[in-house]
Amino acid sequence: MISPVSSILASIWDNSKLLLDHTSVLSIALIGVACAISIRSILYRLRLAYSTPLRHVPGPWYAKFTALGLRANDVAGNRWYYVQGLHKKYGSIVRIAPEEVAISDPKVVSKVHALGTEFRKRQQPGTPFNIFSISDPKAHRTRQRFYAKAFSDETLKASTEPAVRQLIKTAVASIKRDAALRKDHTADVYKWCMLFGSDVAFQVIYGNSNTEGLMATQKTTDEVIMGAYLQRMNAWAQFCFPVFLLGRWLSPLSPTLHNIFRVEEKYGDFWQEGQRQREIAARTVFVQNTKYSKNDGVFSVSDEVKLSDVDIAHDITTFLGAGGEPVGASLVFLIWQVLRMPDLQRELEAEVAGLTEPITDATTAQLPILNGVIYETLRLYGGGVTQMPRYAPIATELGGYVIPPGTAVTTHTGALHRNPAAWDDPEKFDHTRWLSPSQSKTLVQDKFQPFSSGARACIAIHLVMIELRVFVSVFFRECAGVKLAPSTTDASMRVLDRFHISPNAKRCEVIVPDEKA
Repeated sequence: MISPVSSILASIWDNSKLLLDHTSVLSIALIGVACAISIRSILYRLRLAYSTPLRHVPGPWYAKFTALGLRANDVAGNRWYYVQGLHKKYGSIVRIAPEEVAISDPKVVSKVHALGTEFRKRQQPGTPFNIFSISDPKAHRTRQRFYAKAFSDETLKASTEPAVRQLIKTAVASIKRDAALRKDHTADVYKWCMLFGSDVAFQVIYGNSNTEGLMATQKTTDEVIMGAYLQRMNAWAQFCFPVFLLGRWLSPLSPTLHNIFRVEEKYGDFWQEGQRQREIAARTVFVQNTKYSKNDGVFSVSDEVKLSDVDIAHDITTFLGAGGEPVGASLVFLIWQVLRMPDLQRELEAEVAGLTEPITDATTAQLPILNGVIYETLRLYGGGVTQMPRYAPIATELGGYVIPPGTAVTTHTGALHRNPAAWDDPEKFDHTRWLSPSQSKTLVQDKFQPFSSGARACIAIHLVMIELRVFVSVFFRECAGVKLAPSTTDASMRVLDRFHISPNAKRCEVIVPDEKA
C-alpha cells in the first residue's frame, strides 16, 4: 500500500518533470528566435556593407557594419573633430555609418541643399513638429512666409535693433561689473554672451526681454543650452538604448542623471497643454497684424498662410533654442580668438574706437576689420547647427558615387569650412582673407554656409549679423585692453559639439582692466 506521503511526492515529481519539459521547450524556442534574429541582423549588416553602392564610398572599415563609432563620438560631443579627421584621411565624401555619408565638397553640398533639391529633411523620433524639424517642403515654406516679416531687415532695424543695443549694453556692463567685484578682475564672457543671445531671441518673440529675459531675471546658462541637453540625451538613446533606459529609470536619484536622460521634462511645458499653447501663441509678436479665429485657434497672414496656436507654440520653443546658443557661442569664440592675437586686437580696438554713439548696425557694417573678424569666426566657429543631414528619396549620384534611397547625406560645417580644396590655409584664423572687395562674393558661394543654404537657410540671418556686429563693437570699445585669464586655455576652449558648439569648459574667463587704474 502506497502511503499518502509517497503519493504526494510522486505527484510533485511528475508535475516537476512536466514543468521542466515545458520550460525546456520554451527555452529552446526562445533560443531559436534569438538565433534567427541574430542571423537576420548579421545578414542585413553584411548586405549594407557589401551589397549596396555605398561599398565604394571610402571610410573606416567599421563604418560599413555599425554606427557605434559615430554614436560614441556623439555621446562625447566629439563629432566635430571625428568627422573632420575622417575627411582629412579619406577625402570630401566619407562613409561614417552603414547608411550615412558625410560631405565637404562645396559642389556636392550645393546640390544637396539647393532650392528645389530632391533631398529631404527627416523628422527625428520624439521631436516636436516645428519649423526646424518639419520635413514637408510646402509646410516649411508656409511657416517661413508666416514669420518672414518679423525677421526682415527692415522690421528688425525699426523695431528690434534698439532693444538689441540696450541688451548689449546690459551684457557688457554686467561683464565689467563682475570683473570689478573680483580681486583678479576676471569675468566669464561665456555666461553673458549666452544669456545675451537668449534674451535677443526672447525679445524678438515676446518683445519684453528687458524685464522678463534671462539677464533681467538672473538665470543661469542652463536655461539657454536646451538644444545641447536634448542632443546628449538623444545621443545616448542611439548609442546604447539599454543604458539610456537604465539612466531614465535611475534619474530620480540624481539631478545629473535627470539632466542627461530626462531633460525633455524640463522643457515640456513649452508645448504641453492646449490652453497654455494658446496663451503662448497670443503673446508673441509674430501674431501682430494677423487675423485670429477663436473657433479653431488659427492665426492667418493670408488665405494661404495660416498657423494654429499649437504650431506657433512649437516654433517658439525652437526659436528660443536656436536663437540663444548659436549667437552666444559665436561671440565667445570670436572674443577668444581675437584675444589670442594681440596685433589683431589692437587693430580692432582702434577701428571701433572711431565709432560715435549710437553704435548701430549701419555704422558697424562699414568696418572692414570688424566684419572680417566676424566672417572668419563664422567660418571656423560658427555657432549654428554643426550637422545638416538630408535623405536621398531615390538613388542619386553625388561626387562620383551612387547614393541609395534612404541614405543620410550629412554636411558638417566644421569640415566644409576647413576643406583645403576650397580655402587657403584653412585651419588658420585669418581675417584678412575677407578684406578683398571681391571676397564678398564668397558669402553666397557654396563653400561658406554658416547659416545653411537653400530653402532651409536660417531665417534670422539679418538679426544674427546685427547682434554680432554691434556686440563686438561695444565690447572692444568698453573693455579695451581686455586679456584672457589664465583659466582660459586651448583645452578649456576645445569645441564641444552638441547640435551647436560651445567651449568644452562652459566658460571663457577674461581679465578686464580696472577703469580706476
